[in-house]
Amino acid sequence: MLNTMTKDQLALKIALAMHKPPHAPMDSFGAYFNTYKCLSNYFQELSLEDIAGIGNRYGVSV
Repeated sequence: MLNTMTKDQLALKIALAMHKPPHAPMDSFGAYFNTYKCLSNYFQELSLEDIAGIGNRYGVSV
């Protein structure tokens, strides 16, 4: 069962993972923040199970 993290918290955690090597270098705070905003909006349409699947791809346990 998934823990009690909100979709926004999951978006933050996954965005951080996406901007860590080997996925991508942390170019700037702006790039990370844009990723977070996009994920946050996108995740509103997804189930927590779908978000967990995305998180698993980046090593984020949900």
